[in-house]
Formats: sequence, structure tokens, C-alpha cells
Amino acid sequence: MDYTDIQKLEEVEATRLDFKEKVELTKAKSWLKTVVAFANTDGGHIVFGVTDDHKFVGLENPQEASSKISEKIVSMVSPNPLFTLTQIGGLPKGVVCIDLKVEAGPDYPYRYVNSQSRQAFVRRGDRSEKASDVELNALILRGQNRTYDALPSSYKLSDVSFTLLAATFKKMTGDDFDMAKDLESMGLVDSSGRVTNAGLLMCDQGYLRQSVVVCTRWKGLEKGAIDVTKSIKMQV
Repeated sequence: MDYTDIQKLEEVEATRLDFKEKVELTKAKSWLKTVVAFANTDGGHIVFGVTDDHKFVGLENPQEASSKISEKIVSMVSPNPLFTLTQIGGLPKGVVCIDLKVEAGPDYPYRYVNSQSRQAFVRRGDRSEKASDVELNALILRGQNRTYDALPSSYKLSDVSFTLLAATFKKMTGDDFDMAKDLESMGLVDSSGRVTNAGLLMCDQGYLRQSVVVCTRWKGLEKGAIDVTKSIKMQV
């Protein structure tokens, strides 16, 4: 990364950028929690050798600093995130700053680990803060490539009904709703006949309460092609 790239990133995305004047070793948590937060959120950069007021002063021993950064991440972040260390280009001669680029995921949740605790952090604005219980649960599901909506509930298909959904489907598409096929296809029931959390939300009984459901219409035949201009919000 070049000095000008850092300036551009600083202007538009402080959420994914942090500066440290030096590599703290005795208080490594001060920057390791940001490594964890970047890995748990959207990735980001920590630039070492920059003061709080964003002056690029450099590091005394960049090679040793890079080794210590790698050592601390490998020993104190679990699982180990994907990261790269590069020298910032475009700086005055003799000034060497290190860019630590941390990738997001895929082995969520990432935690800062020491002898006393294992803590997960997330990025909120320009701050790295401890993940809430809700955020931690979401990270665990994300690491399993699952979502809360897709989790099976304690209800069986025989416990609920979808007459309103079927009627709405018929009205909107002109086609009959095939309970045996469409409920599983939409993720409302799993293959074992358990109603998912999404199914509890959409069933007639409304066992799961939610304020807004966003329904996205596919554009064409490819699942990845989304026509966001035709998304529908429903109050339920």
C-alpha cells in the first residue's frame, strides 16, 4: 500500500483503518483487539509508525517489528486470521511504516486469547469493542455458514399452517403454492419436517415476532442476480 492510498482510505473509511505509533508488546491487546475486530467484521488495516495525530514517524526496527506482529497474532488470536505485512511506499527516505492488512473471516468467530479469557471483538465506527452476546451468536452461525432464520425450531410442520402465505403466493404469482415442495425451497421447513425460525415468522400463528421482512425479487434466472429496485418490505 502507498502513502496516498492510506490518505484516501483515511478520508472515507476510518472503520477499516487504525494507526499505531509503535508495536506494543507488553500491552499487545491495545492493537490485537483491532486485529480480532477486523477479522470478525469487514477486514481492515493497522498502520504502525503513525502518531495519534496521523504523522508518519516510522519504526526504529521495521524487520523486528514485523516479526513481533506476526508472533503476537499467531500466539494470541484464535483461530489465526488471514493477514499480510507490507511496507508503506511513498514516504520520506528513512521513514519506514508497516501496513498490517487483516482479512475478514472465514473462520468466525475470532478471539483475543490470553491465560485469563477469550474475547471476541467487532468494529463499531472507528472503535474496536467487545462483541455482544447477540453479535457473538451471529458470528458463530456465520462461521458455520448458517443464519438464524435457517435454524430449525422445536415446531413440526403439523404444528403450524401457511394458508395466508399460500393465498398471497397465489394472488401475486397466479400459481398454486405446493406445500410439499415450496416450504422447503423457501427455507421455511427443513428436510426433516422441522419448521425453521423463518417458518415461524411466516406461518399463520406468527410464533416469531419481527418488525420488517425484506423480500428480494430475483432478476432473471441466476440466483446471484438481485433486482434491489424491486425489493418489498412487509410489516409482520
